[in-house]
Amino acid sequence: MLAFGASGAFAGPSVTAAPAVDRSASAYDAQRHDALIVARREGRITAAQALQQLKDWLAAPIDGAARQRVASDAIAIASADGRFAEAAALGRQAKPSRLSDYALGPLALAARRTHDLALQGEAIGLWRAHQPGAREARIHEAYWRLDSGDVAGAQALYRALSQPAPTQVEDRVALLELRAALARAEKDPLQALAAYTEAGALRPGRGDIRREADFLLASSGAASSAFDNAEAAERAAPGSFSPLALSTLQQEALAQRLRWAIQARDQRIGAERVTALDRVLGDQEAALARADAAASKAAPEDAGAWRTVRARLLSDRLLALVERGRPADAVALYDTVRATGTELPPYGLGAAARALAQERRSAEAVPIYETAIARGGADLPMPNDIHLGLIYAYQDVGRFSDAEALLQRLEAATPALLHLAPEAGRPNGEYTEVSGMRGLMQLYTDRPALAQQSFAALAREAPFNAGYASGAALTERLREHPEAALARFEALATDAPYDVGARTGHVEALLDAGEFGEARRRAESLAADLPDSQQVRDMERRRLTQVGPRLDVDAGASSGGAAIANREWRIDSRLASGLIDDQWRVFYDQSLGRGTTDLGSANWARGGLGLGWQRGRWLAEGVLQHANGGPYRNSAAGRLDYRASDAWRLSATYDGDSKELPWKARVAGIGAHEAGASVGYVVNESRRFDLKWQQLDFSDGNLRSGLGLGWRERWVSTPAFQLETTLGADASRGRDIDTAPYFNPSSDGSAQLSARAQWLGWKRDDRQFFHVVELGGGTYRQAGFGSGPTWSLRYEHRWNLGSKLALRYGLRIASHPYDGVRELQRGVFLNLSMPLQ
Repeated sequence: MLAFGASGAFAGPSVTAAPAVDRSASAYDAQRHDALIVARREGRITAAQALQQLKDWLAAPIDGAARQRVASDAIAIASADGRFAEAAALGRQAKPSRLSDYALGPLALAARRTHDLALQGEAIGLWRAHQPGAREARIHEAYWRLDSGDVAGAQALYRALSQPAPTQVEDRVALLELRAALARAEKDPLQALAAYTEAGALRPGRGDIRREADFLLASSGAASSAFDNAEAAERAAPGSFSPLALSTLQQEALAQRLRWAIQARDQRIGAERVTALDRVLGDQEAALARADAAASKAAPEDAGAWRTVRARLLSDRLLALVERGRPADAVALYDTVRATGTELPPYGLGAAARALAQERRSAEAVPIYETAIARGGADLPMPNDIHLGLIYAYQDVGRFSDAEALLQRLEAATPALLHLAPEAGRPNGEYTEVSGMRGLMQLYTDRPALAQQSFAALAREAPFNAGYASGAALTERLREHPEAALARFEALATDAPYDVGARTGHVEALLDAGEFGEARRRAESLAADLPDSQQVRDMERRRLTQVGPRLDVDAGASSGGAAIANREWRIDSRLASGLIDDQWRVFYDQSLGRGTTDLGSANWARGGLGLGWQRGRWLAEGVLQHANGGPYRNSAAGRLDYRASDAWRLSATYDGDSKELPWKARVAGIGAHEAGASVGYVVNESRRFDLKWQQLDFSDGNLRSGLGLGWRERWVSTPAFQLETTLGADASRGRDIDTAPYFNPSSDGSAQLSARAQWLGWKRDDRQFFHVVELGGGTYRQAGFGSGPTWSLRYEHRWNLGSKLALRYGLRIASHPYDGVRELQRGVFLNLSMPLQ
């Protein structure tokens, strides 16, 4: 808008170099005042110089009429020069009622630009009272009513001003500007743009009209075109746009290009999918450099606007880096921004938090997400990517109740059907996302049975939704149904061949099913198609962990069991290569141990070089091994596993130098061959039944066979606590050899029920720490000695450190009768599994 009411004395051009005002003759008199105004009109002094002299006079004791004239001219000059904050401050100091009429228009404009509605209304009220028929005053009143929310009152004034239609060009232009402002208030950008275009045609030299049109174009979804137009205008007529206006339009244009680049990336595969993103990142660097250079020369009153532009440019860059798959670079940029004290808008904070979460620093991401939501307030739509990111981050740090509360808020705020839509009953796309989030949250918090129900219901409602189908397939995986999961993902590969979640899930389902070759081929295809995808990178890291080399260690020591050994310890370890040709592994097994018994002590050391083969439902291993002593010091061992279906698992084993040989037998120089077989029936992750047979063929002629039955059931499964029980029964029989130096009942049997409770003590992303307590009790019957109770207590710490290490260690105490004598055995144990990739 023009500075309505500014007299011609104050509308002269601003110059960059002018003679300094003679401040030595600072005493006020009317002639000096007149000379000052003439000098300003003729461009011999700048607005800033004239304004400073007027302010000096205001600081001196001058009479009422002179003070009124000085204050009025100061306000008019400041407003005409765009120093609206200064003009408004002068108006408040001088009181609008004590100003000349020609200063009321500039004061109203300054008050409007500084959002001081009270001062704006007071100035306009006085102006209308003094000049009831003034057209400019009525136009200013219409703007004031718009700013106050009285759109109907502004429309009434517009209609009154339109009848009859003005003939003067300036009046027509002013009315068109008012029409544009009304159209913007009514959310009609096309009408507003048409009004600005018509006004610009009448006054092509009005740069402010061009600026308003370009900013409107930018806010209407054509920010790139608006910036191109502004740059062209600036090249043609330097000064048409201020550096601040150009940087603001450039930021909006780059933000729009970023959205387009993200959409283009998601619709393409291969390296070219990120070409547009890379261009945006390059142009963002140039835009930041341009903004920093211009801001360093800007007037102090524009400092806040420059900070806003820069914060938005930085936020856009954070988002671009995250979308480009460079979270580490985004985190580094955020650390730099935070060190400078820059306050980012909510979406910038959300991008920074997302980068931290991808870098497995969710504990740092959570407060940033929370700040973004608080800063966004009611203006932040719900649901939003920031809300969804915070739910995941809450889960990654173990704040499950907070995640549940936030998800419930999102569900309450997301109806299934849109309330405001061109036709009734249009589905709400955000409802789909939130509903799927419920099922995923149940999966990630160890409640797969609930997740299965959720995804089954959702898939019935939307059978072609790839997200729901992928969630259902993932549920089958976590319910230990690899074949069902694979079938679902294979169907998805046909129905949604480019869905990233479905493709990564398919790879992991293939790994579960033992199809390592196909998993590798699909993983390589994913990496070629989506090299920047964090989801693909995470999947590939998990795949390499599973198929790469690894070290496994199982160690234990105990004392107090005289029937078996007074003291014993043993360490079993395996070092395995990564998969060779997607199916073979070479491994080295080693067992070291020592047992101290009433008959003496024995040291045992055995090493074995083996070859394993795994493909699909089959797993086979063979080992050639050598021990330090015993009748079977050179032996072989083997294993064959077959997954007959998702329910049935079969296994057979053979060891030519059994690890289960009693220490007293080893002290006596006796060895044993061991054979075993098992059948497992898996209902799901919470219920399993096992039947096992084992036979030890001792070198002293003894043949001992045993049969065991087990039922494991998980009763409680929450993200922080699990409770399961195992009911087992077994019986064994051996040949009655009187000379056997080891514990060898002719027959025996036992039954035991154990309960296992697990608490989550700490969680950070894929790293977890658990406390585990297991308590068992039962009965043992031995031929010739009757029955007696048994009990055991076990406490352990369990660490899962992502793909780096799985570690368990703890204490165990147990009571068991042997040959009618009760023994109390105490022990420690440690299990370690470490990928070496």
